[in-house]
Amino acid sequence: MPETPTLFQQLARADDDRAVARGAWARRAIVALFAVAVALVLSNQIGQQPSDSRAAAAAATLSLSAPHTVRGGLLFQSRIEIRARRAIRAPQLVLERGWFEGIQVDSIEPDPSSQSGRPGGKVTLSFDQLDAGRSLTVWIQSQVDPTDPGRRPAGVALTSGGATLASISRTITVLP
Repeated sequence: MPETPTLFQQLARADDDRAVARGAWARRAIVALFAVAVALVLSNQIGQQPSDSRAAAAAATLSLSAPHTVRGGLLFQSRIEIRARRAIRAPQLVLERGWFEGIQVDSIEPDPSSQSGRPGGKVTLSFDQLDAGRSLTVWIQSQVDPTDPGRRPAGVALTSGGATLASISRTITVLP
């Protein structure tokens, strides 16, 4: 004759059924969160999509094409273009700390004639004279450090002889 479960055995089974159901829904919710994250990444809603910024001045036009948001571990490319309206004797690009903080720069093309640090973590890239009507395009390839997420300034300024000719103010957000 089959044994009749005791009250405690019945309660344990009921709780097990509820726990199994809760566990199944928790697993589904976690998988759904990952699926949403993957969908956002694949649709390029999170990181890497470059956006363009531009500043025009009497001496030159400065353009920047770079992403506002990047993900840790990934490579990205930025393009800075200077179009001289008049001769610029000693063009310099001053990059804010966000270009380098938690980001490894793989290459800068063309190579600047010199590089130097400035207060506040800024870096100056110096180039040879740029004649009126000419342009200079600087490509920067970088990789994001996944252990340093956050938001930081990533603007760029065109200077010559200590005077700022044009500047673009931007920020970059690094996602883990």
